[in-house]
Amino acid sequence: MKVLYFDVERGHQTLGSKESIKTMFEYPVLSPSSWNEFQSMIAKIYEVKKEEIKLDVGGLEFTETIEKVTPKNNLRVDAVVIDTFSELSKKYQRSLVNKSTGVMKLQEWGKLKNKLDMLLEFVTRIPGIVVCNVHGKVSTMDDGSTRILPYIDGSTKEDISKWFDFVLYTKTVKNGKGLEYCWHTNHNDMYDHAKDRTQLLDETMPQDYDLIIKAAQSKGFDSVKILVIGSPGTGKTMSLKTLQTNNKTEGAPTNG
Repeated sequence: MKVLYFDVERGHQTLGSKESIKTMFEYPVLSPSSWNEFQSMIAKIYEVKKEEIKLDVGGLEFTETIEKVTPKNNLRVDAVVIDTFSELSKKYQRSLVNKSTGVMKLQEWGKLKNKLDMLLEFVTRIPGIVVCNVHGKVSTMDDGSTRILPYIDGSTKEDISKWFDFVLYTKTVKNGKGLEYCWHTNHNDMYDHAKDRTQLLDETMPQDYDLIIKAAQSKGFDSVKILVIGSPGTGKTMSLKTLQTNNKTEGAPTNG
């Protein structure tokens, strides 16, 4: 499997050296240092093409125009990973901060929201597998309850989950041998964004992307969009190694 790994906050060492990651993912680690550099990289790899689709609804014919995101020059990309979207959003936010005051003006918050939404809309139209890691932050609600929310400034943290088929929370469970790294998949008060559109996954499951891909495959998904939320050190990056087990999964939704 050919994986484009965007290491936005220099966390690749969890997976190994850059040389070993290149061997594992078949592409080198991409480490954009700014929002604009990330945008430039994406623009060099992908393009948007319009396509018309004919639809028949009870004898009535409709033409639907869709915009498809495709790799340029027939480049094969099976999976795209952004690690982490939290830091990528921070990079854009820093560009909006007033240099003299160190704070953002009120209108800049709307600009931040729109820009992040546009990126999410684009990224989640990329064919194949898309994984976005974000940090989690415990927040106390007005009623005194606590929730783990994506650590993204602005209102994007409230609706980021709508773009994804799977929203997984990392958690660690103690067993006789130490800690077991798991994903939580179902919504509850604590894990407010958790989601599984296949309804096939266990509520608590191993951090193994092969299980996600097989669930999507069984439901006929033509792509898989995954958001992983969790604190540092809970497996968000390390679990990416399991993407390569999908080389043995026939018919997995990939591009190329």
